[in-house]
Amino acid sequence: MALSSQIRQLGKVALACGLATTLIACGGSNDSSKDEAKKEIAAQKATNADFNIILNNAPEPTDIPVLLERSGADFDATLLNSKDKAQSYTISDVSSALNFGVYVSDIAYLSAFDKAQEAIDYFNTAKQLSDKIGVTQAMGKDLNEKLEAALSDKEAMLKVISESESQVKAFLNTNSQYDVAALIITGTTLEGLHISLGLVNNAPKDLPEEARNALLVDLMSSIAKQSSSVDAIVTILAPLKDGNEAALVYYNEFVDLQKAFKNLHFEEKLKDNKGTYQLKAEDLRDITVKVEKIRKMTVSN
Repeated sequence: MALSSQIRQLGKVALACGLATTLIACGGSNDSSKDEAKKEIAAQKATNADFNIILNNAPEPTDIPVLLERSGADFDATLLNSKDKAQSYTISDVSSALNFGVYVSDIAYLSAFDKAQEAIDYFNTAKQLSDKIGVTQAMGKDLNEKLEAALSDKEAMLKVISESESQVKAFLNTNSQYDVAALIITGTTLEGLHISLGLVNNAPKDLPEEARNALLVDLMSSIAKQSSSVDAIVTILAPLKDGNEAALVYYNEFVDLQKAFKNLHFEEKLKDNKGTYQLKAEDLRDITVKVEKIRKMTVSN
């Protein structure tokens, strides 16, 4: 059974049980059963509203790529997830949702670094996964045309990507597919972390020390900002973890990652970084190991 259908089925069962209980207790009173039904509907609407608030607080897929580009880091194509893997992800809704999110981050990364045509190629690849999870229509029939029209305008392309992702989240929440939306956002956040950490680890060793330190400080700052993104994923997955195996696995992994961020005391170290560079790439080892572990289990089949 698909992820969202499981959640919808649970909701139907809960509603049926609630109505049955009311009918028995009240001797089959129509008024009581109607009142109970209204309460259940109101509760469902409140739950949908709560999910919508959580999803709207999720990180934008374009935020981190823009920060990375502004840091002065060189584009590194080796950090992208291969387009050749896309077909293999369509074997399940879980893999399709997670890796659709991964590709969304790759598309944003390509766009931020003025790789517009490559971004469109990645979008066409990701469409296999959006078709699988049923969100292609939500992105708009004219999305490809919008991306083509924005080929020479990086800001316009990034705006198209953000708007499309927002439309997908709204569509999924409206259709009680919060689980699919949660996994997409998890994949997007994971890939943003992978790319950021990869740029730190691959920073040129032959740069003058002052220039390399300045580059690393900016990259470190972009990674520090992603601590809140990790917090957001923990919050997003929390409502699903008790009834969804994939959500539970990723919830636990991101809780561990959350602890690793807190143990690093990123903000304090960056604030203390005056004159002499104090925060080193080695400081990120624990976070890097955890992120790469999660990414490997996500993109490998």
